[in-house]
Amino acid sequence: MNAPRAFRLILPLLLVAAFLARPVLAQTQAGAPAGAFAPIPPVENPVLAPAPVPAAASSEIQSLLTGTGALAISGRRLDRAQLAAIYSKRDFRPLWSGQQRAELVAALAAAPSQGLDPGAFALPETDPAQGDILLTDAFLRYAQALVRGRVSPGDFEKDYRMPQPGFDADAALAKALKNGPAASLAALAPSDPGYALLRQAYLRYQAYVANQAWRPMELALPLQPGDGGGDVAKLRQRLAAENYLAPGNLAGNPDNSAQYDDDLRKAVTRFQANHGLPQDGIVNRATLVALNVSPGERLREIRLNLERDRALPRDIPPDRVEINIPDASLVLYRGGRPDLVMHAMVGSTDHPSPVLLTRMTAVTFNPQWIVPSSIIRAEIAPAMQKDPNYLARYNYAYVATPDGKQLIQKPGPGNALGRVKFEMPNALEIYLHDTPMQAYMDRSRRALSHGCIRVGDPRALAQQVLATSPNWNRDAIDAAIASGKTQTVALPHGIPVYLFYRTVYADADGTVEFRNDLYGRDRLLNQALLKRDLSEQLAPEPRLADLPGKG
Repeated sequence: MNAPRAFRLILPLLLVAAFLARPVLAQTQAGAPAGAFAPIPPVENPVLAPAPVPAAASSEIQSLLTGTGALAISGRRLDRAQLAAIYSKRDFRPLWSGQQRAELVAALAAAPSQGLDPGAFALPETDPAQGDILLTDAFLRYAQALVRGRVSPGDFEKDYRMPQPGFDADAALAKALKNGPAASLAALAPSDPGYALLRQAYLRYQAYVANQAWRPMELALPLQPGDGGGDVAKLRQRLAAENYLAPGNLAGNPDNSAQYDDDLRKAVTRFQANHGLPQDGIVNRATLVALNVSPGERLREIRLNLERDRALPRDIPPDRVEINIPDASLVLYRGGRPDLVMHAMVGSTDHPSPVLLTRMTAVTFNPQWIVPSSIIRAEIAPAMQKDPNYLARYNYAYVATPDGKQLIQKPGPGNALGRVKFEMPNALEIYLHDTPMQAYMDRSRRALSHGCIRVGDPRALAQQVLATSPNWNRDAIDAAIASGKTQTVALPHGIPVYLFYRTVYADADGTVEFRNDLYGRDRLLNQALLKRDLSEQLAPEPRLADLPGKG
């Protein structure tokens, strides 16, 4: 085997080796796990076009696919049954030739622009029949990645309850052969603007990585308006590197580069807002930690959230409620546009909120709280030991049930559910509700609940979801709450409720928002992706001297 061909065959493995050899990150975002993998570096074109396929290859394709046992070509394990079913419907004819083959090779080379590992779709130089099979396999895996993601989150997140899109391999291939692979593949990726904006951000951060746009820095803290000196100049350069300050702010004002002026304060405030930090314009420890997260780590975070978006349902309705758990926020959409936005409290790290799709069916005013047995054991029983009057003091009581007795908390201002509960029947017993701890809604870190979602303005949310119900304006809602009586009002139409886990997302204007990985789910997703990507790399052909009995 000549040297250029050997290099092309081993290129994917060299990419993986380089990827694994990258040093772990010394600085990570607050709350993110240390030692996270560095992102896969962008590659201009790791996909090699196979030679044109003659019709005589049909018999070899049939021989390869109708055999028994495992099937692997150039070290890549293939799904023999799936490929045999596809080719048998087409009399084992080669599927890719001429323009369609060139289109597909080019489309596969664009995998990095979707945040996908190019090595998983690389193609070796091989004989025509094997090359056609490898092209079909690469098309199917790439198409599936665009339709539903590379991995299934439910395999490694025990409380993942979001339906994943289905994938019809034969239908996808038929469209590609009829309409061309480039157009067919482009139509499979999520079409919502948020995904497109996140892809654009991924390309920007690839450039930051390539240019080593910033490095970790040490600053004397706190750093605040009115300060001056070298640390202020370093801060200004760091913010300019990520476009929080215009380059002209440095070059055009050299005398002021070491002054913490109002322009710098505004830039720091914007940075803090885009990272879920208190927006005070002062660089403290949390802000410095976020500033010191490397471009490579930010690129990795964007890549993981592109994968998350691909795994989400595509038929998201225009009227819905969305909660983003890492952002601890709630948005009510009407006609596809945000109609109501508020803070929320989400599950603590000990009681994480699940990724979930459910449906809001009713609103209950002055609800009673049926206390879960886990909370009785972990919190209430110990409190009763310290204070014999604990139950009476906080309005708890035992009530008879068919199974014995159940501890409840009666309706009232101190009820853990507050004055309003939004009913959402689901197996995990997750719902939205008011809270007597509304003062905590102003905190930047609001992961405080036992898993349910506490909403910042429950009366406004109730008014919106009951807007089409007769006689339920804001005055009627206030009167129902003031009565102190428990009352449940069914919604005329159920409203879908989505609990998402997005640690990176793009605003409508393209601004990229980063949030802490509260529950370590970025790490789990990264591990699952890495395992899948490594399993689909090509292997180099063995040397003759390495074969048993040879050399």
